[in-house]
Amino acid sequence: MASIKLALVSYINTIPFIDGIKNDKLLNSEVELYIDFPANCAKAIKNGSVDGGLLPVGALDELPKDYQIISDFCIGSDGPVETVVLLSQEPIHKLHTIYLDYQSRTSVRLVQVLAQNYWKQQFKYLPTAIGFENNLPEGCGMVLIGDRVFEKEQYYPYRYDLSDAWKKYQNLPFVFAVWVGNEKVKEIESSLNKAFRSGIDNIEHSYNNLLTIDKERFINYLTKSISYSFTQEKKEAIKLFKSLLVTR
Repeated sequence: MASIKLALVSYINTIPFIDGIKNDKLLNSEVELYIDFPANCAKAIKNGSVDGGLLPVGALDELPKDYQIISDFCIGSDGPVETVVLLSQEPIHKLHTIYLDYQSRTSVRLVQVLAQNYWKQQFKYLPTAIGFENNLPEGCGMVLIGDRVFEKEQYYPYRYDLSDAWKKYQNLPFVFAVWVGNEKVKEIESSLNKAFRSGIDNIEHSYNNLLTIDKERFINYLTKSISYSFTQEKKEAIKLFKSLLVTR
């Protein structure tokens, strides 16, 4: 029976992590995966129902005391990320309201930082529920994240990549989620790093026909849009982002 439970987001960009764990005989027997969207993963880590996992950086201030950031890997980007966007029928300066994706806290906080400091725009922000992306009122934009972007972006003439905007604003990469864990997870950190490295190095073998994008875009997305290495520059970007949340 698996003795360690890890939470991962249910998006294409975590496939290398999932495959890395499943293809490692030791980890596959020790680790149980809880897969959900980012906000629910954050809740699971916060309430201790999992031993660790991918935590959105927007929830780092709620990290339990017995958990810490681990691993040489993260979910990040250095420029356009493709799957964290602001979509609208009109240009950003004509919008008055932004609908915030219920699946993510980090992305909705990022759009508010960018609106205040980069775009210099003031918006009304509204929460959302399942299906919100199918009915966007006039004069409104929406933050949409994850694989749904691949399906919905074609219907909106205005598309603002939030990671790209952050890069232009601060000339830094952006980190959406980091690996965290309690002592049980810390003990297998080196094994996780090895498994993650293997998954990332074998991305082309992870594609399956059930995905919402074709193989070429899948590979390009995971090798060019997603930046997995948790570098010192990314750690600096997290600190800066958190400081901007305080001053916002």
